[in-house]
Amino acid sequence: MAASRKPTTTLSCHDLLSKKSWKSIPSIVVLAGDAQFFKSQVVARLTSELFGAESPQVRRLQGPQNESKESDLPLHEVLDDLRTPSFFSPLTLVVIERGDAFLKIHRESLEPFLEEGFAAGRLVIELRGKLDKRTKFVKTLAKSGWIVNCPQPYDRPPPWDTRSPAWDSELSQWVVRHAAAKGLELTPQVAYTLHDRVGSELSVIDEELEKIKTFLAAEGRARIDDEAVTAVTGDLREDSLFSVVDLFLEGRRRDTTLAVDRLFRKGYHNETGALVLDPNAIALPLLGSLLARLRSIRRAHAMSAEGASSDDWMREGLVKKPFLSRFQRQLRATPLPRVRRLIDRLYHTDRSIKTGSDARHLLLLLVAE
Repeated sequence: MAASRKPTTTLSCHDLLSKKSWKSIPSIVVLAGDAQFFKSQVVARLTSELFGAESPQVRRLQGPQNESKESDLPLHEVLDDLRTPSFFSPLTLVVIERGDAFLKIHRESLEPFLEEGFAAGRLVIELRGKLDKRTKFVKTLAKSGWIVNCPQPYDRPPPWDTRSPAWDSELSQWVVRHAAAKGLELTPQVAYTLHDRVGSELSVIDEELEKIKTFLAAEGRARIDDEAVTAVTGDLREDSLFSVVDLFLEGRRRDTTLAVDRLFRKGYHNETGALVLDPNAIALPLLGSLLARLRSIRRAHAMSAEGASSDDWMREGLVKKPFLSRFQRQLRATPLPRVRRLIDRLYHTDRSIKTGSDARHLLLLLVAE
């Protein structure tokens, strides 16, 4: 498929995803904005458009952390995939996550490919920051490639709007639309209740909607009310051991600290329904759950370094499909050096608790990592 020659402008991810088909896909697509969930949706749609029913060939790479670490992802490694057909497919989709430094280093070298295209692939560069619109590359990209904006919806009305209620926000409206795509109905008020309880991370909201859908299906209904939200998201507010592990591994330090504090003050209900309040009985299972997850993340990092995909992670049992997006977030927020450091900290914390140290104090120190 040849690269597009039709001039384009900056695209909204919502407008792009709403198109029934993408007639021509350019050689380079840049995804900018804070919403990783939207970026993942665009990449999934790109994969579908490029490969159809064929086995997709997607190579995910991590960009260098800064310009001084150019060797972490040399340009020739990326171009080799884009220029040479693989044994399995004539086309490869290369996705560079955390691509800000990579693009800044190589934008001049990439510029000719905006017009010429690649012989055997398409390139997607995901950015955490903003594009420098003054550069020649970005001006050419706006004409011969795609710049796709993926902004995080605001969870409150703008500060200058003092009359609108709290539920009248971009995020509430998105939750309503996203739920409708799943065959669910809810008002903006209920949508606000949901994201106020579980947070504004889109992939987390998506997972909670899936849980609510299963919950409502048992009752034969599709309309979400406050009771359904409370019933399904109760554990998250009660700060179960698993929710604390999730918050911590996603790098949400403040939320984790608050959750650990609540956990020790209010306890949690175990699998038998019994309320657990003993500090050691809270801390030690929490450390065990965290260690198990860290080992899975460590294994996923090792497999990814050998070219494995998320499908390989699932086949090995590291993660189940409904929780893949959450696992990917944790993988990004927990690089291998941090995994090693945390495992070492866990062993020391576990030993200190078992020899009589204050479990709550040690857990709060750990999550401040």
